[in-house]
Amino acid sequence: MTKKNSRVRRFDPGSSDPFTVSRTRIQNFLDCNRCFYVQNVMGVKDLRGFPFRLNDATDTLLKKTFDAARKKQVPHRYFKKEKINLVPFKHDKMDEWRQNFQGIKYHYKKANLMVQGAVDEILINLKTNALSPVEFKSTQSKDGEQTKYLGKPHHKFWKNQLEVYGYLLEKNGFKISEDSYIVFCNGDISPEDWKESLQFDVYVINYKMDYSWVEPTLNEIKKLLLEKKIPDFSDPDECDMCRFLQDQKEMRNL
Repeated sequence: MTKKNSRVRRFDPGSSDPFTVSRTRIQNFLDCNRCFYVQNVMGVKDLRGFPFRLNDATDTLLKKTFDAARKKQVPHRYFKKEKINLVPFKHDKMDEWRQNFQGIKYHYKKANLMVQGAVDEILINLKTNALSPVEFKSTQSKDGEQTKYLGKPHHKFWKNQLEVYGYLLEKNGFKISEDSYIVFCNGDISPEDWKESLQFDVYVINYKMDYSWVEPTLNEIKKLLLEKKIPDFSDPDECDMCRFLQDQKEMRNL
């Protein structure tokens, strides 16, 4: 059972019910132990940025096109173009698995954590029955072509996302391919004449998953949840919130 108040879901060490950790909260733990502890143990809600409505709109439109391919059980046109013979997976729970705050769920009993994550899409190889999670990403970048190499620091977050989804699908009894995919949509701002529409260059990026890190991380999360002392501040270069709080403390001491 989790303690509920007007602020945020928080861990209750006296409860025997599993504590829910979303894919996002797992990433928060990896980013900063202190911020994770403040939110999940102390119940202080994290500061959220503005919602990316354009990204949400792109995701919605992409899901519609994948649903059309799912109905026909044919490869989506982006994958067909790349000669990737996978089709959108048909399952009664697809809508639930793609819904925020629902997603794919698995009770990791060793740490008594309910792990969940909302996947954008799942593909299946009809010959092997192996599943591949898919994540949609959209932005505008001058080096869109370079994104396919997944070499930027923030690309680690994308990889972690896919690996959590792969882990969850496997724990739900499905055969999983090591191949996962990112459908990356890069806005084209080269036209001189604005015609109230935005075109995208679309890249299908393959990523080989290794989610062996997930369960050790869940064990570390549970260990931190049971700690009585708040962790130290993270390196200011690694956590914006820790840097902000330390700067505020220094200013108050002036």
